Amino acid sequence: MIVRARPRDAGSVSVMVAVLVPALLLVFALVVDGSARLRAIARADALSAEAARAANTAVDTRSPSVGVDTASAARTAADYLARAGHPGQVTITGPRAVRVTVTVTEPTTIGLLGGSAQATGTALAQLGVGTRDGNLP
Repeated sequence: MIVRARPRDAGSVSVMVAVLVPALLLVFALVVDGSARLRAIARADALSAEAARAANTAVDTRSPSVGVDTASAARTAADYLARAGHPGQVTITGPRAVRVTVTVTEPTTIGLLGGSAQATGTALAQLGVGTRDGNLP
């Protein structure tokens, strides 16, 4: 009777699984938490841009010369941020310019990179009145 030896690689798949599964779970957690960071960045940029656009609506048409009311523009942008529910700062940077800075905090799903992801977005509104001719700079 001939007895054949069994191959010695029995269980080698379980070692590979024991090494690869935690690595794959770590990569998955990084992707999920990284997407929360990207969402926070996109939300902060969108909110700051929209608040700056809202500031552009502050045109004074009641006086004989149409002008820009920067104080009203800053209030309009601040009101937009308050309705959106995110803290922000509205700064008048010139006679026709308003800068909006917004901070957004998004919760992370897994929490590997922390419990939340925070991002800041900034937009500048150059307030203008009238039309622009294509030949003007």
